[in-house]
Amino acid sequence: MSERRVFTYTVALVFLALGVPAGAQEERTAAESRVEPVRLIDCPTAGLVGKGHFGVDLRFFPQGGVMGLLNAGVLDRLSIGLSFGGEQIIGDQDVDWYPRVEPAIRYRVVEEGQALPAVVLGYETQGYGGYQDGRYQIKSKGVFLVTSKNYTGPLGQFGIHGGLNLSREHSDHDSDLSGWVGLDKSINADLGLVAEYDLATNDNNHSALGSGDGYLNVGAHWSVVPNLSLSLLLKNLLGNGVGEQHLSRELAVRYSEEF
Repeated sequence: MSERRVFTYTVALVFLALGVPAGAQEERTAAESRVEPVRLIDCPTAGLVGKGHFGVDLRFFPQGGVMGLLNAGVLDRLSIGLSFGGEQIIGDQDVDWYPRVEPAIRYRVVEEGQALPAVVLGYETQGYGGYQDGRYQIKSKGVFLVTSKNYTGPLGQFGIHGGLNLSREHSDHDSDLSGWVGLDKSINADLGLVAEYDLATNDNNHSALGSGDGYLNVGAHWSVVPNLSLSLLLKNLLGNGVGEQHLSRELAVRYSEEF
């Protein structure tokens, strides 16, 4: 990737993060934990699991796929996680497990304030979809830097997010810098909408699985009870990929609790 394109992505992401009206992160009452989305759909935000809390996520995806993620807040600004899964877990075929348990770590470099967005530096090796030829269908983020800015107004909470990443998956000889932008919007206390666009500039060469269009994903979250939420996800609306590609419908379940 050219230096000019890298500079353009960086400027755009910073502009998006700083250009939104300043405000505070969405909060519950003092007796409850602060609510921070840690991920839009596949792309991270600058949110963290709070210290002394953990979150368990299950993702159900095509080909009988199931992936589980466990994240825990160990310090005020530090969280760690593990994930594992595979395809054909649901169905009557032999299970195709992922090759290993994947780690994740996040550190919040900058707390969100009146003038600055939250900034998180992280590393994660978990991708999405099937695993073949030394990589996930949707590459893991690898080393990433993400900013998030949130505010609350008469129409509810709104957040905008942007990040840059260098994936560790380059068996296809495409190791370009990539990035993403996204937003989340609350409808009421129980319902929310999210959207993200993953540039996927590290998955568009002659031997890649992507075709250069990037991944546009949208979703809706429903908080069933305070600690449990369900999400309906529609992925790859642009049909990015080699050959004929179809919209992917996925379901996610998240449970959070204190230690």
